[in-house]
Amino acid sequence: MAGVEHALVVGLGASGRAAARLLAGVGIDVTVLDDRSDHPAAAAVRAEGFEVVLGTGPAGLVERAVDLVVPSPGVPEAAPVLREAFANDLPVWSEPELALRLYPRRLLAVTGTNGKTSTTELLAAIAVAGGLPAVACGNIGRPVSDAASGTPAGTVLVAELSSFQLRFAGTLRPDVGVLLNLAPDHLDWHPGVTAYGAAKARLWEAQGPGDWAVANADDPPSMALLDGAPAGRATFSGTQPVAFGVGREGDELVARLPEVGPDHVAIANVDVVAGAPHHLANAAAATCAALLAGIQPQLIAPALRGYRPGRHRYEVVATTSEGISFVDDSKATNPHAAAAALQAAPSIVWIAGGLAKGVDLSSLAGELDAVHDAVLIGAAAEELAAVCARATTPSHKADSIEAAVTVAAALARPGDTVLLAPACASFDQFRDYAERGERFAAAARAVVGATSAEPSAAGGAGEVGDLGHVGEGRP
Repeated sequence: MAGVEHALVVGLGASGRAAARLLAGVGIDVTVLDDRSDHPAAAAVRAEGFEVVLGTGPAGLVERAVDLVVPSPGVPEAAPVLREAFANDLPVWSEPELALRLYPRRLLAVTGTNGKTSTTELLAAIAVAGGLPAVACGNIGRPVSDAASGTPAGTVLVAELSSFQLRFAGTLRPDVGVLLNLAPDHLDWHPGVTAYGAAKARLWEAQGPGDWAVANADDPPSMALLDGAPAGRATFSGTQPVAFGVGREGDELVARLPEVGPDHVAIANVDVVAGAPHHLANAAAATCAALLAGIQPQLIAPALRGYRPGRHRYEVVATTSEGISFVDDSKATNPHAAAAALQAAPSIVWIAGGLAKGVDLSSLAGELDAVHDAVLIGAAAEELAAVCARATTPSHKADSIEAAVTVAAALARPGDTVLLAPACASFDQFRDYAERGERFAAAARAVVGATSAEPSAAGGAGEVGDLGHVGEGRP
């Protein structure tokens, strides 16, 4: 890259390590900075030949002949190292931006507050079924740098992109860019809701003629951002017909895209879409993007039929003989996602709580009609107790996810759903949302297996209604 001799990569996670390897591969000297003084990956990265600086780093590190800064997704724009980069007028690129500058690839991109992973997986499956040499990458797990540098030039990247990654992307240009929805989230990272939305809208900023911007017709904030997109515009809906895009008409997903195909094409019956009702919107989004990318309509239904959402996304993990279902939706890490899950069952015992990430949880008070009891955990338990009180929903405190499952099982009635939809991040009590979901599932299976357990087994989780102190965890 012209003018770049020394780059600073911030963060020793998978994204940072991938960026460092990519830069080194084109002859750029790399220093990797991480604020964790005991990061477990440090030794391995040093063994690869990189300079690694742990902690805050020495004063003037950014000024030390650095030509480019590449922050990992978890590094907020208010971080001192980035403020220093801005003050020195240094370019700051996200890892996907870096990857696609060095290895241009055809790109289908998905962002949004919720549903990104499921939609990206589904779009990649449809693309492969349609004959495209496609790979899923990005925030879904495989860094864009690894996917771009490790595949032939004709490979199509189907990338899940977070607001963090888009915030520092200026030239990234997807052939089709999909915005699934927009609701307050990550306000511990972004300065506010407006900045969060602006970061998402950068998905479309570099698009031009021949590209497509796709948004959710059922989501007014997304539609408002679509108005500013410079590319062609299409919409999707899991609940209603749309004028140009893919929507629901009766029991069918129907495409209306006369510029790229027939005016009216029934794609599939809605019952081919597995999982909770809100997964239909993800299917409509993926279908719309696939059609705009050139996939033939008749190839889409088999991919929809064969797809199953990933782990911890409204996953039924145990069922009792009385018809009580235990559902793991640990991926519901914000109120918007939790609200969708709360609408998917008629009678619910809700398990929620964790780190709120600066997001106001009060909107959930209007989503609890199906909830007859809530069991609350983690740092946000007291805030959620106030939400429940506003909705006149009884709430109970548990000190662990295992205790929460025991309390919830005792409160559940025949036919109920015991729903883990935390509305919060997991990092106060767990390594990540996956660990939270696994522990919920194990506890649920243990409760279902202990068929002789009496309701008094809830003891040890704290008294019902006791909302004593809940300690704060790391952000």
